Amino acid sequence: MVTGASSGIGEAFARELVRRGFPVILVARRTDRLAAIQAELGPSVDVLTADLATEEGIAAVGRRLQMGGISIFVNNAGLGYRGRVADQPDANIARLVRVNLEAPMRLSRAALGPMTASGRGILINVVSMGAFQPVPYLNVYAATKAGLLSFTEALADEVEGSGVRIQALCPGNIPTGFQDVAGTRGSRFDRTPSMSASDVARSSIDSALGGGATLHLPARMDRVSLFAQRFLPRFVARRIAGSLLKSD
Repeated sequence: MVTGASSGIGEAFARELVRRGFPVILVARRTDRLAAIQAELGPSVDVLTADLATEEGIAAVGRRLQMGGISIFVNNAGLGYRGRVADQPDANIARLVRVNLEAPMRLSRAALGPMTASGRGILINVVSMGAFQPVPYLNVYAATKAGLLSFTEALADEVEGSGVRIQALCPGNIPTGFQDVAGTRGSRFDRTPSMSASDVARSSIDSALGGGATLHLPARMDRVSLFAQRFLPRFVARRIAGSLLKSD
């Protein structure tokens, strides 16, 4: 099962899993887009329309997970909004926290029951390189991803020895529809090094199936960047991040 599967990294996960012979359940709120992908990928694909910004959407996906039979669950749905927190309406902040943090926490819990009972399974939470430092002008997004990273790494210890593998996938700037929704298209952030969504999905699945580390950074440039941050004061890291997103 893959959430946020109608575009971007989620769609890339869906295509890669089908290519490897897995039957897949695609979750997203855009019914028309899900139907188009299903028609293209064939009979091994099922769809579940759900908006993870709503209680009803989270509950529907949670019920399906608790039925069992899901060997790989990819918590991918997420979004961001560029700008100062003071300029954001409460609804934007609430939506970000629910989709990026509350939903993956609750759906992780729903998936883990059947997985631990069967003694096997893979849970991939799609985090972000933004989880590793504060990001001015993408503030709430980065804060939710920092929370999801902490949650996922701790979860890996909680299920150790159960047969369930946990991965915190931390991609950098990947060209997807995220930039259009977040309003980062055309910013200096949009010109930072990136890799394709399909390469991210392939790297993540290879690592998870191969028993790789909980923390997975698919791009070499991002691994170098994270290593370099160890030697920078935090205020320098956040000012660099903010400079990529501040309006010209």
